[in-house]
Amino acid sequence: MADLPILISFVVAAFVVVIVPGVTVSALVSTSLARGMTAGLWMEAGVQVGRFTMVLVVALALEAVTGFVGAAFDIIKYVGAAYLIWIGWGYITSRHGIATDRPVAARSPLQQAVAGFLVLWSNPKALIFFGAFLPQFVNPAFPAWPQVIVLGLIEMAAGLITDCVYIYLAARARGALGDDRMLLVNRIAGVILIGAAIWLALQRHA
Repeated sequence: MADLPILISFVVAAFVVVIVPGVTVSALVSTSLARGMTAGLWMEAGVQVGRFTMVLVVALALEAVTGFVGAAFDIIKYVGAAYLIWIGWGYITSRHGIATDRPVAARSPLQQAVAGFLVLWSNPKALIFFGAFLPQFVNPAFPAWPQVIVLGLIEMAAGLITDCVYIYLAARARGALGDDRMLLVNRIAGVILIGAAIWLALQRHA
């Protein structure tokens, strides 16, 4: 396993990577603004599942992961971008405030989790991080896959901590708004998602 100084440097790097707002954080924030903390946490659950599957891909196929990601990247990217646009447009065109409890506006926990999974897998930064960053901290003197699993779990923990902070802050901001501002926040959440989707679609796989 990696030496302690290398492991510490990885922990620091993992927090630096996940704390910078990107497509995933934008999706979590907009969902928490639009539907509250519970919805944001369910989306985060999907994000964590996506992170773990990426860790497994790297751990089980270090040599093959680049080719696999390259072949699937465009499809994953555009499906994820389209999904973000669809959700964002729904927010913008909604006739109800984000605090509404009407059944038509409800999304199940599974739908929120699937959205988080798709957003994570369509995020180029996440693909690059797991495919290129994790192996740099692997000690070649020991089997690679258990090291990648451990490093991946550390990164997942860092992501969970920072994402939950974003979710909490967004949900608190939502609760502080009056009813007359809810529709405006709904529109803003939609614009954030569509903007993230456009950014995502323009990214090129390295």
